Amino acid sequence: MAFRKKPNMKKVYSFLTSMRFGLIVLGCMIAVSLCGSLIPQNNDAMYYVQNYPDQYALILKLGLNRVFSSWYFLLLVVLLCVNLTCCTLRRLKHDTNEKPVPESFTPVMKFGEGDEEAVRELLRNLRCKETVNGPVTRYTGREAGRYGSLLLHAGILLTTVFWAVGSIVPKILDETCMPGESIRLEDNTVIKVNDFSIEDENGSLDYASMIEIILPDGSSSGEKRVSVNHPVSMGDYKVYQQTYGTKGRVTVTDGKGNEDSFYLDPQDFLSADGVNGIVFDDLYPGFEQDETGALTLITNTSGSYPNPVYVYVQIENGMGEQMLAFPKDSVTIGDYTFTFQDPVEYPGLRIKHAPSVINLFLLLSVILMTAGLYLIFFVRPVNVLVSSEGCTIADRNEGLSLQLKHCLRDRGDK
Repeated sequence: MAFRKKPNMKKVYSFLTSMRFGLIVLGCMIAVSLCGSLIPQNNDAMYYVQNYPDQYALILKLGLNRVFSSWYFLLLVVLLCVNLTCCTLRRLKHDTNEKPVPESFTPVMKFGEGDEEAVRELLRNLRCKETVNGPVTRYTGREAGRYGSLLLHAGILLTTVFWAVGSIVPKILDETCMPGESIRLEDNTVIKVNDFSIEDENGSLDYASMIEIILPDGSSSGEKRVSVNHPVSMGDYKVYQQTYGTKGRVTVTDGKGNEDSFYLDPQDFLSADGVNGIVFDDLYPGFEQDETGALTLITNTSGSYPNPVYVYVQIENGMGEQMLAFPKDSVTIGDYTFTFQDPVEYPGLRIKHAPSVINLFLLLSVILMTAGLYLIFFVRPVNVLVSSEGCTIADRNEGLSLQLKHCLRDRGDK
């Protein structure tokens, strides 16, 4: 008969609370987060097909387009929380246990004449508590330092939890908005786009929007500059500069002088009677002209459009003809004049909505973690055993050890 050995729960618990397990989980989280940083997140599948033609299948299959909400990343967060929770509970049990005073011990620092009283006086000046058991006295003090590790583990645990919540809870909305227009959100928050530019005054690429966030209560952020990696926050909202685009614009004037402007999308048909008018084809950033005067349109460019060219089909009396136009060019069809204007650059904004209380809890968690580090490094607990023969520092405390050595050395010099 074969017997199956039951797992040793103590060993399992010891592994879950070990630094080795925590480091393994952290290493996996760092590797996954690196993928999330290198690969743009939360875009449509077609974005990855176009930008990662050889890797898109693997990216979509592994969920690398939504790393921070994937099941495996959430599992790693849970495992890290389990490790930190076990460490915190074990540290809490360890730190709250009072150690009994032994009846005897072997002193590390031997006393000479008068050393015992000098050491006891030093420890009393440090406001240590005295616990006596026969010839041995235990001096304890600065007990708050014992909780430094506990606070540090608790701070890391809470930071991890609230950071994970902050990654899952927020609602993300991607919107485009023409300069001079605004976006109204579900809760009546308004985001105004006052201006947008692709290049700075020196001609260098610098995608930046000038926006204003107005909350439902009427409070305003004022005009703020949003650029790549420099979002703007207001209330529970954070606005990022994500993408950009360029649209053509045409002004239509009728025979009475009435005028209206339209932004153009490919295949837009501008007509008053549904028969005569223009069909917008595309907008090109520039052109090249050879010796014969023939134009070759430039299809790819980065930054602003230096020499924009409109391509459209002019339809009149049932006949259509493909035409080119430059900004300020006009064409008259019937009673209507179509005047092509300079293209308009517009931003694509990512609007992130997350309850501000999460950021408050994150801040408190970081403060808790900082307090733990302070106690660990600057509030070392005092735990010294003293007898007539000598003394021993029961807990590691380099600062106190130096003080005791100086005390005994100074007395030896005298």
